[in-house]
Amino acid sequence: MLDRILLNLFANQWAVFGIVTLLLLALAEAGCRFGLASRRNNPKAAENQGGVVQGSVLGLLGLLLGFSFAMAVGRYDVRRSLVVDEANSIGTTWLRADFLPAPHKQEVKDLLKRYTRLKLADSGVATTREATMRSRAEIAEILNALWAHADAAVAGKPTPVTVSFVTTLNETIDFDSSHKAALLNHVPGAVWLLLMLVAGCGAWASGYGSGTGGTRFAFSQWVFPLMIGVVITLIADIDRPQQGLINVNQQPLQDLLESMQQP
Repeated sequence: MLDRILLNLFANQWAVFGIVTLLLLALAEAGCRFGLASRRNNPKAAENQGGVVQGSVLGLLGLLLGFSFAMAVGRYDVRRSLVVDEANSIGTTWLRADFLPAPHKQEVKDLLKRYTRLKLADSGVATTREATMRSRAEIAEILNALWAHADAAVAGKPTPVTVSFVTTLNETIDFDSSHKAALLNHVPGAVWLLLMLVAGCGAWASGYGSGTGGTRFAFSQWVFPLMIGVVITLIADIDRPQQGLINVNQQPLQDLLESMQQP
């Protein structure tokens, strides 16, 4: 439930940047005003307390940012590796289709071409939910048709070559399932919620430290919240492979499709 709410709230990287940055700037301003008020009441105590609070919160924020970034990058690397593995599996299946009996050979190759085109479309820039569902339904239909050809080829005349084709086709089907799971594997919503909470406390503590010093510092009031907003936006962008500026490179599938289209 929490993951779905955050996914809808952070629809794209610009929404993340706008919401997070404005929130952090507002908290930094509130912290500064609170620090100025505390300084008027007890200047020495407020200044000492502000340094302790700011150091503790910012240390925790740095730890959480590093942890969240590592989680997002790890998932990105898995998706990138899956593209290469999937392209290799489809390519091997394509080559071994040459050894199938005549009724199946050309039909299997045509299906593999369609399958590769759909995988490229499904892995690119995000489209509407309806288009994605149609694409995945067609992918499932093609995989069922390929398996039917493999079943018929093995039933008609089982040979080591046809068995090897079935093996690589099975790997291709498995990689499709792994690809779908990887696209849905994001940084957990609880981690995002904790990160936002600590980032807000960090912005407040930064502004509070500026207020207890008696002077508004541009770094505490503007630069620091903006930097944290940029980092959180980057993490969210990496975590969503079909949205934003950072996408998984689909060149292996593109190269495979071009090789299939050569005479």
